Amino acid sequence: MRVLVSNDDGVDAKGIHVLAERLGEVGEVTVVAPDRDRSGASNSLTLDAPLRVSQMEDGRYRVAGTPTDCVHLALSGLLQDEPDMVVSGINNSANLGDDVIYSGTVSAAMEGRFLGLPAIAVSLVSHDHRGAHYDSAANAVLLLMRRLLVDPLPADTILNVNVPDRPWAEIRGFEVTRLGRRHRAAPCIAQTDPRGRPVWWIGPAGEVDDAGPGTDFDAVRRGYVSVTPIHVDLTRFQALEKGEGMTSQRARDRLATLLRESGIRDPRVIDVIRNVPRHHFIDQALHLRAYENTALPIGHGQTISQPWVVARMTEALLEHFDARGEKPGRVLEIGTGSGYQAVVLAALVEQVYTVERIEELLRQARRRFRQLGLANIRSRYDDGKLGWADEAPFDAIILTAAGDTIPSRILEQLSPGGVLVAPVGSPSSQVLIRLRGDGQGDFVQEELGAVSFVPLLGGIG
Repeated sequence: MRVLVSNDDGVDAKGIHVLAERLGEVGEVTVVAPDRDRSGASNSLTLDAPLRVSQMEDGRYRVAGTPTDCVHLALSGLLQDEPDMVVSGINNSANLGDDVIYSGTVSAAMEGRFLGLPAIAVSLVSHDHRGAHYDSAANAVLLLMRRLLVDPLPADTILNVNVPDRPWAEIRGFEVTRLGRRHRAAPCIAQTDPRGRPVWWIGPAGEVDDAGPGTDFDAVRRGYVSVTPIHVDLTRFQALEKGEGMTSQRARDRLATLLRESGIRDPRVIDVIRNVPRHHFIDQALHLRAYENTALPIGHGQTISQPWVVARMTEALLEHFDARGEKPGRVLEIGTGSGYQAVVLAALVEQVYTVERIEELLRQARRRFRQLGLANIRSRYDDGKLGWADEAPFDAIILTAAGDTIPSRILEQLSPGGVLVAPVGSPSSQVLIRLRGDGQGDFVQEELGAVSFVPLLGGIG
Protein backbone atom coordinates (compact mmCIF):
# COMPACT_ATOMS: atom_id res chain seq x y z
CA MET A 1 0.00 0.00 0.00
CA ARG A 2 1.19 3.50 -0.85
CA VAL A 3 0.25 6.25 1.61
CA LEU A 4 0.56 10.01 1.15
CA VAL A 5 1.04 11.78 4.49
CA SER A 6 0.62 15.52 5.04
CA ASN A 7 -0.38 17.89 7.86
CA ASP A 8 -0.83 21.54 8.78
CA ASP A 9 1.72 21.74 11.64
CA GLY A 10 4.62 21.59 9.17
CA VAL A 11 7.00 18.97 7.86
CA ASP A 12 9.19 19.16 10.98
CA ALA A 13 6.34 18.63 13.47
CA LYS A 14 6.56 15.65 15.82
CA GLY A 15 3.12 14.34 14.88
CA ILE A 16 3.91 13.77 11.21
CA HIS A 17 7.20 12.07 12.10
CA VAL A 18 5.46 9.58 14.40
CA LEU A 19 2.68 8.96 11.89
CA ALA A 20 4.98 8.42 8.90
CA GLU A 21 7.27 6.10 10.85
CA ARG A 22 4.38 3.98 12.09
CA LEU A 23 2.64 3.77 8.71
CA GLY A 24 5.95 2.78 7.19
CA GLU A 25 5.58 -0.54 8.99
CA VAL A 26 2.66 -1.50 6.73
CA GLY A 27 3.26 0.37 3.48
CA GLU A 28 5.29 2.78 1.37
CA VAL A 29 4.95 6.28 2.84
CA THR A 30 5.57 9.57 1.05
CA VAL A 31 5.52 12.77 3.11
CA VAL A 32 4.56 16.00 1.35
CA ALA A 33 3.97 18.72 3.94
CA PRO A 34 4.16 22.51 4.46
CA ASP A 35 7.49 24.10 5.25
CA ARG A 36 6.03 25.72 8.40
CA ASP A 37 2.97 25.75 10.63
CA ARG A 38 -0.12 26.39 8.50
CA SER A 39 -2.81 25.79 11.11
CA GLY A 40 -6.18 27.29 10.20
CA ALA A 41 -5.37 27.35 6.47
CA SER A 42 -8.61 25.51 5.64
CA ASN A 43 -8.97 24.56 1.94
CA SER A 44 -6.88 27.43 0.58
CA LEU A 45 -4.86 26.92 -2.60
CA THR A 46 -1.96 29.17 -3.58
CA LEU A 47 -2.93 30.65 -6.95
CA ASP A 48 -0.84 33.84 -7.15
CA ALA A 49 2.65 32.41 -6.61
CA PRO A 50 4.64 29.30 -7.56
CA LEU A 51 4.97 26.44 -5.11
CA ARG A 52 8.59 25.89 -4.18
CA VAL A 53 9.42 22.29 -3.28
CA SER A 54 12.57 20.80 -1.82
CA GLN A 55 13.23 17.14 -1.11
CA MET A 56 14.95 16.50 2.18
CA GLU A 57 17.69 13.95 2.78
CA ASP A 58 15.24 11.43 4.22
CA GLY A 59 12.98 11.70 1.14
CA ARG A 60 10.29 13.97 2.61
CA TYR A 61 9.05 16.87 0.50
CA ARG A 62 8.98 20.37 2.03
CA VAL A 63 6.49 22.67 0.25
CA ALA A 64 6.18 26.44 0.60
CA GLY A 65 2.40 26.23 0.57
CA THR A 66 -0.74 25.24 2.41
CA PRO A 67 -1.79 21.71 3.39
CA THR A 68 -4.24 21.68 0.48
CA ASP A 69 -1.43 22.81 -1.83
CA CYS A 70 0.67 19.87 -0.64
CA VAL A 71 -1.91 17.19 -1.36
CA HIS A 72 -3.01 18.80 -4.63
CA LEU A 73 0.58 19.03 -5.82
CA ALA A 74 1.40 15.47 -4.78
CA LEU A 75 -1.57 13.99 -6.63
CA SER A 76 -1.47 16.29 -9.64
CA GLY A 77 2.13 16.18 -10.76
CA LEU A 78 4.77 15.67 -8.08
CA LEU A 79 4.43 11.93 -7.55
CA GLN A 80 4.87 9.49 -10.42
CA ASP A 81 3.09 6.59 -8.71
CA GLU A 82 -0.30 7.45 -7.27
CA PRO A 83 -0.85 6.56 -3.58
CA ASP A 84 -3.70 4.39 -2.38
CA MET A 85 -4.69 6.59 0.56
CA VAL A 86 -4.14 10.05 2.09
CA VAL A 87 -3.59 10.48 5.84
CA SER A 88 -3.27 13.96 7.35
CA GLY A 89 -1.83 14.56 10.81
CA ILE A 90 -1.10 13.89 13.56
CA ASN A 91 -2.35 17.36 14.52
CA ASN A 92 -1.12 18.70 17.85
CA SER A 93 -4.60 19.70 19.04
CA ALA A 94 -8.21 18.70 18.58
CA ASN A 95 -10.27 19.22 15.43
CA LEU A 96 -13.76 18.88 16.87
CA GLY A 97 -17.10 20.35 15.86
CA ASP A 98 -16.80 23.59 13.90
CA ASP A 99 -13.00 23.29 13.94
CA VAL A 100 -13.18 21.16 10.78
CA ILE A 101 -14.27 24.18 8.72
CA TYR A 102 -10.98 25.97 9.42
CA SER A 103 -8.63 23.03 9.94
CA GLY A 104 -5.71 22.59 7.58
CA THR A 105 -5.40 19.00 8.81
CA VAL A 106 -8.96 18.14 7.78
CA SER A 107 -8.64 20.12 4.56
CA ALA A 108 -5.56 18.17 3.46
CA ALA A 109 -7.56 14.96 3.83
CA MET A 110 -10.51 16.58 2.09
CA GLU A 111 -8.33 17.50 -0.89
CA GLY A 112 -7.25 13.88 -1.15
CA ARG A 113 -10.89 12.83 -1.22
CA PHE A 114 -11.76 15.52 -3.76
CA LEU A 115 -9.11 13.90 -5.96
CA GLY A 116 -10.56 10.45 -5.48
CA LEU A 117 -8.57 8.77 -2.71
CA PRO A 118 -9.69 7.43 0.67
CA ALA A 119 -8.61 9.92 3.31
CA ILE A 120 -8.23 10.19 7.09
CA ALA A 121 -7.55 13.28 9.19
CA VAL A 122 -6.19 12.51 12.65
CA SER A 123 -5.72 14.85 15.61
CA LEU A 124 -4.42 14.38 19.15
CA VAL A 125 -6.72 16.03 21.69
CA SER A 126 -3.89 17.60 23.66
CA HIS A 127 -3.93 20.49 26.09
CA ASP A 128 -2.03 23.69 25.27
CA HIS A 129 -0.50 22.02 22.19
CA ARG A 130 1.68 19.78 24.35
CA GLY A 131 0.78 16.38 22.98
CA ALA A 132 2.46 13.39 24.61
CA HIS A 133 0.87 10.24 23.17
CA TYR A 134 1.20 10.51 19.41
CA ASP A 135 1.71 6.75 19.34
CA SER A 136 -1.89 6.29 20.45
CA ALA A 137 -3.12 8.36 17.51
CA ALA A 138 -0.89 6.38 15.12
CA ASN A 139 -2.31 3.11 16.48
CA ALA A 140 -5.84 4.37 15.87
CA VAL A 141 -5.02 5.24 12.26
CA LEU A 142 -3.54 1.80 11.57
CA LEU A 143 -6.67 0.06 12.85
CA LEU A 144 -8.92 2.31 10.75
CA MET A 145 -6.81 1.79 7.62
CA ARG A 146 -7.13 -1.97 7.95
CA ARG A 147 -10.89 -1.59 8.33
CA LEU A 148 -11.11 0.59 5.21
CA LEU A 149 -9.36 -2.08 3.14
CA VAL A 150 -12.28 -4.38 3.91
CA ASP A 151 -15.08 -1.81 4.04
CA PRO A 152 -14.13 1.21 1.86
CA LEU A 153 -15.54 4.68 2.45
CA PRO A 154 -18.24 6.12 0.20
CA ALA A 155 -16.76 8.20 -2.61
CA ASP A 156 -17.51 11.59 -1.00
CA THR A 157 -16.55 10.85 2.62
CA ILE A 158 -13.47 11.31 4.81
CA LEU A 159 -12.90 10.24 8.39
CA ASN A 160 -12.12 12.93 10.96
CA VAL A 161 -10.43 11.14 13.85
CA ASN A 162 -9.73 12.68 17.28
CA VAL A 163 -7.72 10.66 19.78
CA PRO A 164 -7.52 11.44 23.53
CA ASP A 165 -3.98 12.28 24.63
CA ARG A 166 -3.48 9.25 26.85
CA PRO A 167 -1.59 5.94 26.68
CA TRP A 168 -3.04 3.40 24.25
CA ALA A 169 -3.89 1.05 27.11
CA GLU A 170 -6.15 3.75 28.55
CA ILE A 171 -8.11 4.35 25.32
CA ARG A 172 -11.60 2.97 25.95
CA GLY A 173 -12.41 2.19 22.32
CA PHE A 174 -13.81 3.80 19.19
CA GLU A 175 -17.09 5.67 18.74
CA VAL A 176 -18.63 6.81 15.47
CA THR A 177 -19.82 10.34 16.16
CA ARG A 178 -21.35 13.45 14.66
CA LEU A 179 -19.78 16.89 14.77
CA GLY A 180 -20.60 18.93 17.83
CA ARG A 181 -20.77 22.70 17.78
CA ARG A 182 -19.09 25.66 19.44
CA HIS A 183 -20.49 29.03 20.38
CA ARG A 184 -19.47 31.98 18.26
CA ALA A 185 -15.74 32.74 18.47
CA ALA A 186 -14.50 35.38 20.86
CA PRO A 187 -14.15 38.93 19.46
CA CYS A 188 -11.00 39.90 17.60
CA ILE A 189 -8.33 41.51 19.75
CA ALA A 190 -7.20 45.03 18.86
CA GLN A 191 -3.61 46.06 19.58
CA THR A 192 -1.08 48.64 18.43
CA ASP A 193 2.25 47.77 16.86
CA PRO A 194 5.55 49.47 17.92
CA ARG A 195 5.00 52.16 15.28
CA GLY A 196 1.59 53.05 16.57
CA ARG A 197 -0.41 51.35 13.83
CA PRO A 198 -3.50 49.30 14.71
CA VAL A 199 -3.26 45.51 14.35
CA TRP A 200 -5.76 42.77 15.03
CA TRP A 201 -5.55 39.20 16.29
CA ILE A 202 -8.19 36.57 15.66
CA GLY A 203 -9.84 35.74 18.98
CA PRO A 204 -9.97 32.29 20.63
CA ALA A 205 -12.40 29.64 19.48
CA GLY A 206 -15.82 29.76 21.06
CA GLU A 207 -16.81 27.65 24.01
CA VAL A 208 -18.48 24.30 23.41
CA ASP A 209 -22.20 24.62 22.68
CA ASP A 210 -23.40 21.20 21.47
CA ALA A 211 -21.36 18.48 23.18
CA GLY A 212 -24.02 15.98 24.16
CA PRO A 213 -24.15 12.22 23.63
CA GLY A 214 -23.22 11.17 20.14
CA THR A 215 -20.94 14.14 19.49
CA ASP A 216 -17.19 14.09 18.93
CA PHE A 217 -16.70 16.31 22.01
CA ASP A 218 -18.48 13.80 24.22
CA ALA A 219 -16.59 10.78 22.90
CA VAL A 220 -13.10 12.15 23.53
CA ARG A 221 -14.14 13.54 26.91
CA ARG A 222 -15.03 9.98 27.96
CA GLY A 223 -11.74 8.57 26.66
CA TYR A 224 -12.91 7.19 23.30
CA VAL A 225 -11.43 7.73 19.86
CA SER A 226 -13.97 9.83 17.96
CA VAL A 227 -14.46 8.82 14.31
CA THR A 228 -16.66 11.29 12.42
CA PRO A 229 -17.54 10.59 8.78
CA ILE A 230 -17.57 13.93 6.97
CA HIS A 231 -19.64 14.36 3.83
CA VAL A 232 -17.65 16.37 1.29
CA ASP A 233 -20.38 17.25 -1.24
CA LEU A 234 -21.99 20.49 -0.06
CA THR A 235 -24.86 20.34 -2.54
CA ARG A 236 -28.35 20.87 -1.13
CA PHE A 237 -29.89 18.03 -3.06
CA GLN A 238 -33.44 18.80 -1.96
CA ALA A 239 -33.21 22.06 -3.90
CA LEU A 240 -32.14 20.50 -7.17
CA GLU A 241 -34.57 20.44 -10.03
CA LYS A 242 -34.80 17.21 -11.92
CA GLY A 243 -33.85 17.34 -15.55
CA GLU A 244 -32.60 15.29 -18.43
CA GLY A 245 -30.18 16.46 -21.07
CA MET A 246 -27.69 15.45 -23.65
CA THR A 247 -25.79 13.10 -21.31
CA SER A 248 -28.93 11.33 -20.08
CA GLN A 249 -29.53 7.62 -19.68
CA ARG A 250 -31.68 7.74 -22.79
CA ALA A 251 -28.66 8.70 -24.90
CA ARG A 252 -26.64 5.90 -23.34
CA ASP A 253 -29.39 3.37 -24.03
CA ARG A 254 -29.36 4.36 -27.70
CA LEU A 255 -25.63 3.71 -27.81
CA ALA A 256 -26.08 0.29 -26.18
CA THR A 257 -28.67 -0.64 -28.79
CA LEU A 258 -26.33 0.45 -31.58
CA LEU A 259 -23.51 -1.70 -30.16
CA ARG A 260 -25.74 -4.78 -30.13
CA GLU A 261 -26.82 -4.12 -33.70
CA SER A 262 -23.14 -3.74 -34.68
CA GLY A 263 -22.19 -7.18 -33.44
CA ILE A 264 -21.19 -6.74 -29.78
CA ARG A 265 -22.59 -9.84 -28.06
CA ASP A 266 -21.35 -9.75 -24.48
CA PRO A 267 -24.05 -8.20 -22.24
CA ARG A 268 -21.44 -7.40 -19.57
CA VAL A 269 -19.56 -5.17 -21.99
CA ILE A 270 -22.71 -3.48 -23.27
CA ASP A 271 -23.87 -2.74 -19.72
CA VAL A 272 -20.52 -1.19 -18.80
CA ILE A 273 -20.45 0.99 -21.94
CA ARG A 274 -23.99 2.10 -21.13
CA ASN A 275 -23.12 3.02 -17.55
CA VAL A 276 -19.68 4.63 -17.89
CA PRO A 277 -20.21 8.42 -18.28
CA ARG A 278 -18.30 8.98 -21.53
CA HIS A 279 -19.02 12.72 -21.40
CA HIS A 280 -16.63 12.93 -18.42
CA PHE A 281 -13.75 11.97 -20.70
CA ILE A 282 -14.11 14.68 -23.35
CA ASP A 283 -14.20 18.46 -23.51
CA GLN A 284 -17.50 20.03 -22.55
CA ALA A 285 -17.81 21.49 -26.03
CA LEU A 286 -18.19 17.93 -27.35
CA HIS A 287 -20.76 16.71 -24.82
CA LEU A 288 -23.51 16.68 -27.43
CA ARG A 289 -21.55 13.97 -29.23
CA ALA A 290 -20.48 11.97 -26.15
CA TYR A 291 -22.72 8.97 -26.89
CA GLU A 292 -22.23 8.87 -30.63
CA ASN A 293 -20.34 5.86 -31.92
CA THR A 294 -17.38 7.91 -33.08
CA ALA A 295 -13.84 8.80 -32.02
CA LEU A 296 -13.45 12.33 -30.62
CA PRO A 297 -10.38 14.54 -30.08
CA ILE A 298 -8.93 14.85 -26.58
CA GLY A 299 -5.96 17.09 -27.39
CA HIS A 300 -2.25 16.47 -28.02
CA GLY A 301 -3.09 14.80 -31.33
CA GLN A 302 -4.93 11.97 -29.54
CA THR A 303 -8.53 10.72 -29.59
CA ILE A 304 -10.94 8.84 -27.38
CA SER A 305 -11.74 5.64 -29.26
CA GLN A 306 -15.20 5.07 -30.65
CA PRO A 307 -17.35 3.04 -28.23
CA TRP A 308 -17.61 0.10 -30.64
CA VAL A 309 -13.83 -0.30 -30.74
CA VAL A 310 -13.58 -0.10 -26.93
CA ALA A 311 -16.38 -2.66 -26.64
CA ARG A 312 -14.83 -5.04 -29.21
CA MET A 313 -11.36 -4.95 -27.65
CA THR A 314 -12.83 -5.55 -24.20
CA GLU A 315 -15.05 -8.34 -25.49
CA ALA A 316 -12.09 -10.00 -27.23
CA LEU A 317 -10.20 -10.00 -23.95
CA LEU A 318 -13.11 -11.50 -21.99
CA GLU A 319 -13.73 -14.20 -24.60
CA HIS A 320 -10.28 -15.61 -23.95
CA PHE A 321 -10.90 -16.00 -20.22
CA ASP A 322 -14.45 -17.28 -20.68
CA ALA A 323 -13.12 -20.07 -22.88
CA ARG A 324 -10.67 -21.05 -20.16
CA GLY A 325 -13.23 -20.77 -17.37
CA GLU A 326 -11.15 -18.11 -15.67
CA LYS A 327 -11.76 -14.62 -14.33
CA PRO A 328 -9.64 -11.75 -15.71
CA GLY A 329 -7.12 -10.61 -13.14
CA ARG A 330 -4.36 -8.09 -13.88
CA VAL A 331 -4.64 -6.16 -17.14
CA LEU A 332 -2.06 -3.77 -18.60
CA GLU A 333 -3.20 -0.97 -20.90
CA ILE A 334 -0.66 0.82 -23.09
CA GLY A 335 -1.92 4.32 -23.88
CA THR A 336 -4.16 5.74 -21.15
CA GLY A 337 -5.36 8.66 -23.27
CA SER A 338 -8.58 10.01 -21.78
CA GLY A 339 -8.84 7.06 -19.39
CA TYR A 340 -12.09 5.77 -20.92
CA GLN A 341 -10.82 2.31 -21.91
CA ALA A 342 -9.20 1.85 -18.48
CA VAL A 343 -12.47 2.67 -16.70
CA VAL A 344 -14.38 0.20 -18.87
CA LEU A 345 -11.82 -2.50 -18.07
CA ALA A 346 -11.87 -1.65 -14.36
CA ALA A 347 -15.55 -2.58 -14.21
CA LEU A 348 -14.81 -6.07 -15.55
CA VAL A 349 -11.40 -7.15 -14.25
CA GLU A 350 -9.70 -7.18 -10.88
CA GLN A 351 -6.89 -4.67 -11.47
CA VAL A 352 -5.94 -2.33 -14.32
CA TYR A 353 -2.42 -0.96 -14.87
CA THR A 354 -2.26 1.82 -17.45
CA VAL A 355 0.74 3.66 -18.92
CA GLU A 356 0.65 7.03 -20.70
CA ARG A 357 3.52 8.94 -22.34
CA ILE A 358 1.80 12.36 -22.42
CA GLU A 359 1.91 13.82 -18.93
CA GLU A 360 -1.04 16.21 -19.28
CA LEU A 361 -3.33 13.46 -20.58
CA LEU A 362 -2.36 11.21 -17.68
CA ARG A 363 -3.01 14.02 -15.18
CA GLN A 364 -6.51 14.50 -16.59
CA ALA A 365 -7.19 10.76 -16.64
CA ARG A 366 -6.09 10.38 -13.03
CA ARG A 367 -8.47 13.14 -12.01
CA ARG A 368 -11.32 11.27 -13.72
CA PHE A 369 -10.38 8.00 -12.00
CA ARG A 370 -10.54 9.78 -8.65
CA GLN A 371 -13.82 11.48 -9.40
CA LEU A 372 -15.33 8.11 -10.26
CA GLY A 373 -14.01 6.61 -7.02
CA LEU A 374 -12.08 3.80 -8.75
CA ALA A 375 -9.61 2.00 -6.53
CA ASN A 376 -8.50 -0.73 -8.94
CA ILE A 377 -6.69 1.44 -11.51
CA ARG A 378 -2.98 2.20 -11.16
CA SER A 379 -1.40 4.60 -13.62
CA ARG A 380 2.11 5.50 -14.65
CA TYR A 381 3.78 8.27 -16.67
CA ASP A 382 6.31 6.46 -18.87
CA ASP A 383 7.21 5.22 -22.33
CA GLY A 384 4.40 2.83 -23.22
CA LYS A 385 6.69 0.71 -25.40
CA LEU A 386 8.43 -0.36 -22.20
CA GLY A 387 5.24 -1.64 -20.58
CA TRP A 388 5.32 -1.89 -16.78
CA ALA A 389 7.97 -4.50 -16.06
CA ASP A 390 7.90 -4.01 -12.29
CA GLU A 391 4.34 -5.37 -12.16
CA ALA A 392 4.65 -8.11 -14.82
CA PRO A 393 3.46 -10.66 -15.72
CA PHE A 394 -0.03 -9.59 -16.76
CA ASP A 395 -3.00 -11.80 -17.54
CA ALA A 396 -3.97 -9.52 -20.41
CA ILE A 397 -2.54 -6.55 -22.31
CA ILE A 398 -4.42 -4.02 -24.44
CA LEU A 399 -2.72 -1.49 -26.71
CA THR A 400 -4.70 1.58 -27.71
CA ALA A 401 -2.23 2.76 -30.35
CA ALA A 402 -0.92 1.00 -33.46
CA GLY A 403 2.61 0.03 -34.41
CA ASP A 404 4.02 -2.08 -37.21
CA THR A 405 4.60 -4.87 -34.68
CA ILE A 406 4.01 -5.50 -30.98
CA PRO A 407 7.10 -4.29 -29.04
CA SER A 408 9.06 -7.23 -27.64
CA ARG A 409 9.32 -5.61 -24.19
CA ILE A 410 5.52 -5.68 -23.97
CA LEU A 411 5.18 -9.27 -25.20
CA GLU A 412 7.65 -10.39 -22.54
CA GLN A 413 5.30 -9.08 -19.85
CA LEU A 414 2.34 -11.24 -20.92
CA SER A 415 1.77 -14.42 -18.90
CA PRO A 416 2.02 -17.72 -20.85
CA GLY A 417 -1.74 -18.23 -20.68
CA GLY A 418 -2.65 -14.61 -21.26
CA VAL A 419 -4.18 -12.63 -24.09
CA LEU A 420 -3.06 -9.51 -25.94
CA VAL A 421 -5.38 -7.33 -28.02
CA ALA A 422 -3.87 -4.59 -30.17
CA PRO A 423 -4.07 -2.73 -33.48
CA VAL A 424 -1.17 -3.43 -35.83
CA GLY A 425 -0.18 -1.82 -39.12
CA SER A 426 0.56 1.46 -40.86
CA PRO A 427 -1.56 4.61 -40.42
CA SER A 428 -3.40 3.77 -43.66
CA SER A 429 -3.93 0.05 -43.07
CA GLN A 430 -4.45 -1.37 -39.59
CA VAL A 431 -6.00 -4.57 -38.28
CA LEU A 432 -7.02 -5.52 -34.75
CA ILE A 433 -5.25 -8.69 -33.63
CA ARG A 434 -5.57 -11.02 -30.67
CA LEU A 435 -2.70 -13.18 -29.36
CA ARG A 436 -3.91 -16.04 -27.17
CA GLY A 437 -1.50 -18.01 -25.01
CA ASP A 438 -1.89 -21.73 -24.42
CA GLY A 439 -0.15 -21.70 -21.04
CA GLN A 440 2.96 -23.41 -22.44
CA GLY A 441 4.54 -20.36 -24.04
CA ASP A 442 2.97 -20.62 -27.50
CA PHE A 443 0.60 -17.97 -28.87
CA VAL A 444 -2.02 -18.10 -31.60
CA GLN A 445 -2.71 -14.90 -33.55
CA GLU A 446 -6.18 -13.97 -34.84
CA GLU A 447 -7.31 -11.01 -36.93
CA LEU A 448 -10.49 -9.36 -35.63
CA GLY A 449 -11.09 -6.76 -38.32
CA ALA A 450 -9.94 -3.44 -39.73
CA VAL A 451 -9.49 -0.50 -37.34
CA SER A 452 -7.93 2.96 -37.23
CA PHE A 453 -5.80 4.10 -34.27
CA VAL A 454 -3.25 6.82 -33.54
CA PRO A 455 0.37 5.62 -33.92
CA LEU A 456 2.24 3.93 -31.09
CA LEU A 457 5.12 6.25 -30.20
CA GLY A 458 8.06 5.82 -27.86
CA GLY A 459 9.51 8.18 -25.30
CA ILE A 460 7.61 10.58 -23.04
CA GLY A 461 6.27 14.10 -23.34
